[in-house]
Formats: sequence, structure tokens, C-alpha cells
Amino acid sequence: YNPRFWEDVIPDFINHWNLDDSSSILDIGCAKGFMMHDFLLALPKLRIEGIDISDYVINNGYPSVQKLADAENSDMIIAVTGSDEVNMAACHVAKSIYNVPKRIARLRANEYLRDEDDFDKSAFSINEVISPNILLTDYVKNILDHPGAFQAFQFASGRVQVLGATVLPDSPLAGKKLSEFKNHMPNVEVRVVAIYRDKKHLIPNGETIVLPDDDVFFLATEENMRFMSELRKSTARPHNVMIAGGGRVGSALAKKLESIYSIKLIEKDKYIAKQVAQDLSSTVVLNNDIADETLLNNENINEVDYFCAVTNNDQMNILSAKLAKDMGAKKTIAIVNKSSYRNLVSKEIDIVVSPEDVTIGSLLASVRTSDIVNVFQLGTADAEAMEIIVHGDKKTSKLVGKKISQLELPDSALIGAIVRNNNVLLANDDFMIETGDHVIIFVLEKKDITNIEKMFQVSVGFF
Repeated sequence: YNPRFWEDVIPDFINHWNLDDSSSILDIGCAKGFMMHDFLLALPKLRIEGIDISDYVINNGYPSVQKLADAENSDMIIAVTGSDEVNMAACHVAKSIYNVPKRIARLRANEYLRDEDDFDKSAFSINEVISPNILLTDYVKNILDHPGAFQAFQFASGRVQVLGATVLPDSPLAGKKLSEFKNHMPNVEVRVVAIYRDKKHLIPNGETIVLPDDDVFFLATEENMRFMSELRKSTARPHNVMIAGGGRVGSALAKKLESIYSIKLIEKDKYIAKQVAQDLSSTVVLNNDIADETLLNNENINEVDYFCAVTNNDQMNILSAKLAKDMGAKKTIAIVNKSSYRNLVSKEIDIVVSPEDVTIGSLLASVRTSDIVNVFQLGTADAEAMEIIVHGDKKTSKLVGKKISQLELPDSALIGAIVRNNNVLLANDDFMIETGDHVIIFVLEKKDITNIEKMFQVSVGFF
């Protein structure tokens, strides 16, 4: 149970489902009856049939608890307790006894997630798995794979890449209009989808002038995104990566990176260090304190391109990342759960990763009403990037058969690309939407997200 996570997540659910503190959880529209143990505990005033939830939510895997929550009339169960086994049991009970149509479980143990272990989620009646470990691992790896980026994520199974990078004073883009970008790189199809300046967003157009220290979000295919390094000439390709922490995230990250980079992993616990060393191939595993100055000096911290602090302890991640930076590490990445800590150290650590922000996208994609494939928080918590599938026809859809210029998009929304038949097409005003299109859309103000979802819904005549 991680109350800090749900303290940040709850406002999204309250806003999305129009809840207030006195609402019955059975009133959550088409997704009523969520079995979200952490969610319920974090909202103590929420009541089911007038009964305080904290009076009886003990184990959401118990049939009696699910019966109290009217599981037989629910459309979805999201099991996100701190126990993988309880989450699996909850999904199985929800399906086998109450026939809940959609069942989502959070699983953290790598043994349930590795392909080689042949774990079959369907045996436990699980439709979808949310794994914070995998999401965090992929998130950090994407950053390392794109030097200079502070945020990186993928849409359409990797066909579309979105990178956030801070413009350096010596960048060819600094001081130039976006319309001049094509002159610098004429053969590269890249689109700027958002700019943050002094923590405020700008909707870019050809006349927008990019300034040093702007946070710019680029959209392109993977092939075109390789050329983005031209914009950050000061950033070299990383070779040496040091990982602080050999837990689930650290060991999984090392396994993904060791064939690409030279990896050193530091783990204080002797038993865990031994297990990690046995599971990895070329990674050098060091059994020591991650904040040991002598160790870092002996391991040539000044030659490390990326120092990644990924333990489950915020203070240790912050301390070790700051120490590594002071001792010469070129870039530092730290996982920090507590939002107050993130704000405090954002200028001292190069990239601060929020597990909440990384994980919430998977949850939102599952609970929202449109056919949303992916959701990522962009820049600030108020902005989102989404991949949504278009359904219906000209009669039942607000989108099909219309040009982008004809859509009633909010001012804060921008369509960046369309994926059609596995082909990526950068969007323009004359582009016409077809059924089956995967639309990559950016919404920079949270208040407009619900309107975007409604725009993608089809009328009842479609069914």
C-alpha cells in the first residue's frame, strides 16, 4: 500500500468520474464498483451503501468483500494492493464468481513478468497487467537511448517516438523560428508538439521562436528521431552506466541495458547482490553502500555517463545521485516518490523520475471510456499525450470523414500524428480521419481531456 501514490492519482479519478467525498463508489458511471484497495483506503470519506469502506475492506480477494462491493454488477476490477498474490486472487474471484468483464492486476515480482518464467496471466483470469517495475525500467531505458532527453516515450508499438529535451544555447534551434527547422534538417520528418517556457506551455506554430532553456517536445518516427542529436551537439552517446540499487527495478534495468552499455550495479544487501550477479551476464555487481564516496571514486564515477539511483528509498536515491553528480558523473537519474522531494531536488539532479506519473498512464488508459491505447503525462501533471483509436463511420463518429481543420478541438489540443495501417503520418490541417486510425493527440490542459474523450466516442447507432 502506497498512500503517496494514490494521493496524487485520486484527483484524476475524482475529476474524471465527477465524484465528491460523499459519493457512493457504486455511482462511478459505467465503471462502477472499482475494487481498488489502495484507492479506497486513501479516500476514507467515500462510502458504499452508506457504510464506511474502512469498516470492511480487509482483503479484496475475499468473495465476501467483493460481494459487499456489488462485484456482480461491476464492469471492472483493478487490484492494486501491495501483494501480487492478493491481486491475482482478486481477479480470479471476480471472474469465476461474479463474472466481472474486465480485470486488471498490478504485479511487481519479476518472476511473474519475465517471458522465460512462462507465467500465464489468463490462468488467474487477468486481462491486463500493470507493472510499475517494467514501466519504470522502460522509461529510464528510453531516456538513456536518447541522449539529452529528459522524457521519452513511445506510441504505436514504438513506431512513434516523443522526446522532451531542453534547448541548449549552442543548439541550431536556439533563437530560430520553427519554420526554419526544416531548412536545417530538410530530410527529417519531425514535429514540435509542445514547448514549455518558465513552466508554462506554448502551442507551437511556424512563427514560434525557440529560446535557450525551453523544454521542447518532439514527435517523429524512431528512424527520424535518431537525427535529433544534431540539436544537442553538447550531448555525447553514453557508454558507461552505473545503477544504484539491485532491487526489482535495478536488476531489470541492468538486464535490459547490459548488452548495449557497460554496466556497474551497486547493491548494499549481500544476498540480493549475489542473486543479481547470478541473473546478469556482463554487469559488474558491487556489494557496497551506494553513497560511499570512496567506492564511487574507486569505480571512476567521473567517467560515468549516467548514474541511475533506483532504490525504493527516496532519500538514498537523492543523496547518491547528488553525490555522484558532485563527483563528476555526467548525468544523474533518480526515482523519487514524494512530490515535495521532487520539487526540492529538480535543479540538483538532471532527471527526476516520478513512479506515479509513469504508472498512472496505464491506469488511465484502462479506465477511460474511449478506446485509448496509451496515456503519458507530458511535462507537467496537467498535460497528457494519448494514443486513441478512431471507431465508427461518418454517421456515428464526430471524426471519421473530417479534416483535422474541421474538428472542434480545444485550444490546448494538438494532433501530432496518425498511424494508419502501420504507417506513421505527421498530421496537418488537410489530413482526413478514417476509421481504425490511431490518433496521437496532445492535450496541454487537464480540463479539456474529458472533451477529447467524448469526441472519440461513437453514437449508439454504431452498435
